Amino acid sequence: MTLLKRKFWWFWLLLNIITGSISNLFLGALLNVYEKGAWYTKWYYWVLGVIFGLFPALIMLIVLIIDVTIKIAEKLEVPGSEFYALPYPWIVSFIIPIVGWAVFVVMLVYINLWYAVKLLQGKGEKYI
Repeated sequence: MTLLKRKFWWFWLLLNIITGSISNLFLGALLNVYEKGAWYTKWYYWVLGVIFGLFPALIMLIVLIIDVTIKIAEKLEVPGSEFYALPYPWIVSFIIPIVGWAVFVVMLVYINLWYAVKLLQGKGEKYI
């Protein structure tokens, strides 16, 4: 797919900003980061999330986007991706009020910007 070439880094950055990281789901498909037996492949989780209300389904979607973004960062060798791939920093930063939430947002912005930088450096071209 030619969208992983170096010259399209701005496209992914712009698409990420406009869609609020939902475009990472498509980029994850291009980089082949999805696993067969993962929780997001089980249809009944999504059905239960919708049955119990829109809120659980939205939480599941947000967790999926963060999970795919982390896997994209690992695939593109973003600095610190071994730290961000662990669930503990995300859980702790989400649980701690105000300071933790700020750190949570900073971590999200960091990995979303750095994968665009890595695409600019040509790390995505080996997955074409």
